[in-house]
Amino acid sequence: MSKNKIKLLFITGSGRCGSTILHDILGQIDGFSAIGELRYVWERGLTNNSICGCQIPFRKCEFWQSVMLEAFGGMEDIDIQEISRLNNSMRIYNLPLMVIPYMRKRIESRLKLFLFTLGKLYRAIHVTSNSKVIIDSSKDPQYGYLLGMLPEIELYILHLIRDSRAVAYSWSRRKLFYPDVTSRDYMDRYNSIRSSFQWNARNIIAESCLRRGFVPYMRLRYEDLIEKPQESIKCILNMLGEKTVDLSFIKQNSVRINKASHSVFGNPGRFRIGIVKLKLDNEWKAKMRILNEISVMAITWPLLLKYRYLTLI
Repeated sequence: MSKNKIKLLFITGSGRCGSTILHDILGQIDGFSAIGELRYVWERGLTNNSICGCQIPFRKCEFWQSVMLEAFGGMEDIDIQEISRLNNSMRIYNLPLMVIPYMRKRIESRLKLFLFTLGKLYRAIHVTSNSKVIIDSSKDPQYGYLLGMLPEIELYILHLIRDSRAVAYSWSRRKLFYPDVTSRDYMDRYNSIRSSFQWNARNIIAESCLRRGFVPYMRLRYEDLIEKPQESIKCILNMLGEKTVDLSFIKQNSVRINKASHSVFGNPGRFRIGIVKLKLDNEWKAKMRILNEISVMAITWPLLLKYRYLTLI
């Protein structure tokens, strides 16, 4: 790692791609700090005071209190509304404009405050956690692109892919953000058409805009992670240059989660502690409506071929 730079592994891909279990596995490694989908820290964390991965409300979590104190002098000394506005102003359709020097300069100028604030936040996470590697599972390609613009960051891209049919089926299901059955905070649901176009866009943009020559990039299928977890994690560690790592907590069909993450946001699976079974979720094959499956395949078949989910033979 470059001196004084923060080694950051950014997980990109579509929603419901399996990033939560990958994030949690990596977070068990000594010296690795798993912070979840940090892109949402301003709204979900600071504004809504949502539950941290340690199962404590964000504003009461000692880790995040220490981070915010280190970065900004506390949680009250941040213009949350303005930072949230700037955060949300960078959309996936802005990325192609970044190849035009004039537009890139305009966008950089508009986001100057946000980038400065983001740099301070990651530096504070690094200092507070005393970590060698930070894992951010925000997934959004446009956010990953901005991370590559931070001088504090040594960025590594992990592009996680999952079968578009499994993703579409997952988006169609009703799921709570939190395991508490009294909660009524449900995750968004998309129909198969919308989820398919999102799957295409996220994966195409991730490859075309984040796969830049000077940024280490690795593509991993969720299905391969579940089938060969230790081998997959070793490949990631090799990219990161972190080879001397104890992976005895990973078995062929399970992983031992002893260390709760301070995941600011993400799938409710982030709250799991103990032995977690690694089993491929193929429920879509039995329960997905045939018309939905056909529509998903019609929209996503080129990438399904590319990623080896379909064959021509």
